Amino acid sequence: MTTNGLLLNKEINAFLNEHMDNVVLSIDGRQEVNDGLRVFSDGSGTYDKIIPKYDELIESREGLYYVRGTFTKFNLDFSEDIFHLADLGYDSLSVEPVVTDPSNDYALAEEDLKKIFYEYDRIAEEYIDRKLKNNENVFNFFHFNIDMDNSPCFLKKVRGCGAGLEYIAVTPKGDIYPCHQFVEKEEFIMGNVFDGITKPSVMEPFETSTILTKDGCSDCWAKYYCSGGCHANAYNINGDINKPYDLECQMQRKRIENAIYIKGRLALEATDD
Repeated sequence: MTTNGLLLNKEINAFLNEHMDNVVLSIDGRQEVNDGLRVFSDGSGTYDKIIPKYDELIESREGLYYVRGTFTKFNLDFSEDIFHLADLGYDSLSVEPVVTDPSNDYALAEEDLKKIFYEYDRIAEEYIDRKLKNNENVFNFFHFNIDMDNSPCFLKKVRGCGAGLEYIAVTPKGDIYPCHQFVEKEEFIMGNVFDGITKPSVMEPFETSTILTKDGCSDCWAKYYCSGGCHANAYNINGDINKPYDLECQMQRKRIENAIYIKGRLALEATDD
């Protein structure tokens, strides 16, 4: 569950801790980065309001949590945001590349990939360094999590996240969508909580979409790790869930390379010891 940090209080914290196995807390990193885009109606930043609320929830929590940010063209040095959050004591971290209309000034572009790849390398090296030194602020970076021994079943590998099949999103009005990123796209309304699934045809493309039907996936070495990427990103960028967002593909491959590198380095260091 992703939650709005500004709404957190003791009562809501207790409910989340009792009913939610995993909670995602949204903040973009350093104060100047977060407050550049995440603002109140008067233009003031949200960082100072959110941090104490997150601290209170995490301190009370026994279940999983992730502190999740988004990087844009405005903070291509996003490794600094990861390190900032880690130094605040948050040990489960994620930072996602923004996916938006390419005409927006904060949108990522092909020209940014060299810098983005460098930042992923920095995060990998810093993680290894903190891990080997038993640094108290060692962190778990979501995109470097890779299980090479106990991976998902084959169907999960070829189909991906399960949007529209194993996973849905429900709006406050009760409308049902394949996932939260399709909300407000009326063509993806599957039904509502009062009448159930009234448009099963919306589910059909998700049932048949796999790494065997998506453009370029069958020849990609990383296909069994990313499972074809995000349906919503493909649709929002290319208008078709079977046409993956190429920028996302390139970043995903880089993250998988880093994940494998980390496992190799740590295994080598353990052998040397």
